[in-house]
Amino acid sequence: MSKHRNNTLTGSMLDLWRPPTGAGDAIGCLATTYTFTPSLFDEQCLARFLEVESEPNREELAFLLERESRLGGTYAGVMVDHTQAGVEHSLRWDIMPVRIAAGKQHAKLSLLAWRNHVRVIIASANLTDPGYRSNQEVAMALDATPGHAIAEYVSDAITFLRSLLAFVPGANRSVPEIDRALGFLNQVERQVADWTGARRHKALRQRLVFTLPSLRDNPLPNGKSIPARSSLEEAVGSCRQYGASPSEAWVASPFYDFDSEADEVTATLCKLMARGSSRDLCFCVPAVGDADEHPIRLAAPASLMHTPGRYSAQVEFEILPQKDSDKNARPWHAKMLALQSNTYSALMMGSSNFTKAGMGLGHRRNAEANILTIAERRAHAREPGLLEAIWPAMERIADPHAAQWLGPSLEGDEEQRAEGVPLPSGFVSVTYRAGNDRRLIMNFDPDHLPDEWSVLSCGQQQELVLDSDQWIERNRADTLEVNWEPVQPPVKLLVRWSGGEAFWALNVEDAKQLPPPAALEKMSADDMLLILAASDPSAAFRAWAKSQQAEQPFDDELDAATPADLDPLRRYDLRVTFLHRIRSRARVLAQLRQNLQRPMWGTQALQWRLEGFIGIKPLAERLVRDIAQADGKADEAVLVLADFLIVLHEVEYEPVDGSLTKSTFNKMYRPFLSGLVGMLNEEVRPARSLIAPDVLAFWDRVVQRCQI
Repeated sequence: MSKHRNNTLTGSMLDLWRPPTGAGDAIGCLATTYTFTPSLFDEQCLARFLEVESEPNREELAFLLERESRLGGTYAGVMVDHTQAGVEHSLRWDIMPVRIAAGKQHAKLSLLAWRNHVRVIIASANLTDPGYRSNQEVAMALDATPGHAIAEYVSDAITFLRSLLAFVPGANRSVPEIDRALGFLNQVERQVADWTGARRHKALRQRLVFTLPSLRDNPLPNGKSIPARSSLEEAVGSCRQYGASPSEAWVASPFYDFDSEADEVTATLCKLMARGSSRDLCFCVPAVGDADEHPIRLAAPASLMHTPGRYSAQVEFEILPQKDSDKNARPWHAKMLALQSNTYSALMMGSSNFTKAGMGLGHRRNAEANILTIAERRAHAREPGLLEAIWPAMERIADPHAAQWLGPSLEGDEEQRAEGVPLPSGFVSVTYRAGNDRRLIMNFDPDHLPDEWSVLSCGQQQELVLDSDQWIERNRADTLEVNWEPVQPPVKLLVRWSGGEAFWALNVEDAKQLPPPAALEKMSADDMLLILAASDPSAAFRAWAKSQQAEQPFDDELDAATPADLDPLRRYDLRVTFLHRIRSRARVLAQLRQNLQRPMWGTQALQWRLEGFIGIKPLAERLVRDIAQADGKADEAVLVLADFLIVLHEVEYEPVDGSLTKSTFNKMYRPFLSGLVGMLNEEVRPARSLIAPDVLAFWDRVVQRCQI
């Protein structure tokens, strides 16, 4: 295989989060990771997935509003190992801790769904800055479209993600974040069910392979038991379908087990390889310090060198590169396993280190996700060579017996350094209830709580939310609701007990009830109407945010010009000005109606379009507020509100295949409109004495018409 190897296949994993051409509206995404940087996911991954055009560093306000607005109608969630989950994050998306006994949630799988495109990303990189910006990683995207879909890829990914949800604390209590994740997976499953299957490449096959611990009692609704899975065994089993067992194996892993005498994973691999012929192994291992040192120091156990000989296998060693071609420091974090015979060349890559927990051997197993690609060796076939070219060139260790085998280095691995004190399992889940009756809903497992503990909110200062004494006074309840006075939700929740402290992952019960960004208080009804009616919401958000800047830079092309409407030599007619304003607003309202009639891909998107912080209901509330503040122009304000209601009444939803049906839309939209009209009519009632009789009669006719 070495003759094919090169080091030229590079790219940015962030580009995999961008929607392909024709993908359509974003529906949702669910990702898994071990370590986690929320800002990377928020500002880079999600921003690309949602096509947010504002830049978070230069256009902070526009980015915030655009991202929040787009997220309102889209699902987003991340499953994180429970030791890494209690981080500060936007409550517009969910973070779910995965607790695996004696193991880790170590998979790096992301499921992205747009209207016309579903993508599964398998990677070795965590959702962190090192993973996406500096480490050497591997990733692969599997795509499905309405005319070209291999359903197994999406189905296998969904099955794996459902299995992971069963390991989330609170899965047996139907907590909101788990319900939302299951709803998204069900939606994607229905979405691809009728897509046309793609013709498989005869010489190149792919499948997802996983490591999972068993779970006999699945706590999810109608959940089946989860069998134990092994990435190594599934990979070799798949290879055997295309010929004999592999006779050659190459391993690139930044981390190995601590076994000093015999490496169990190496022994298992040797047993799975071909018998009656030579077995060749090559381990690519990390070096400590300079690779030119003598003797070279290796961050791997010496058992890798001794174990193959017990199974009559030849073994070689190479050094994992820690720099790129430009000599920049790039720690190696990719995990790859190549398997070869005279009939195929196969490559497994993803999250599995060459460890028992990673490969799925023995009792202690992580959750891992990998992609296996098998290229059949045929006459003149290019696929085996292309697959082998993915493997980078590495420096061979001439005399491994002269090396210093130091064992795995915790300091050299990003994930090992991140290990912290786990939150006691008695703290099951906590949910923030937003709105007027603000509460923290805490779920406990009393049998696994420490004797003494306290929960504190973290903001500018720490404040006590609940402690063990208060919990005991409230009868040691499994579920406890605690009042939350501040308008804004807690930033993070910290749990302290005698054995340490850890953060508790927090999610929201209903994101629609979250308070809108404070900057929206400055947004007028006209501003909101223009954004809702815009064909390019990103540009509308940026334009409004720029108008809020305290100091506007001088623009030679714009500021030096004389606007036509301010020409001092032009004669004005107030009636013409009024008519111009009315006609302009009519065009905007017509565009708003068109936007409301566009297909939507879930009830969440429809609810957000109607009631989100920049939605129909907030706009109506601003318009009716303008009547009370009209200062002698109540008639015009009422006419504007009446025109707005007429446009809403005229909305005729236009569904397409796979979108919300017209009946489902009307079941939500018509009651919403009727309730909105009733609320507005009550708000107008105190100002009726300020409105001209003919205008008031027109208003009453509109109200009656819209409530039918």
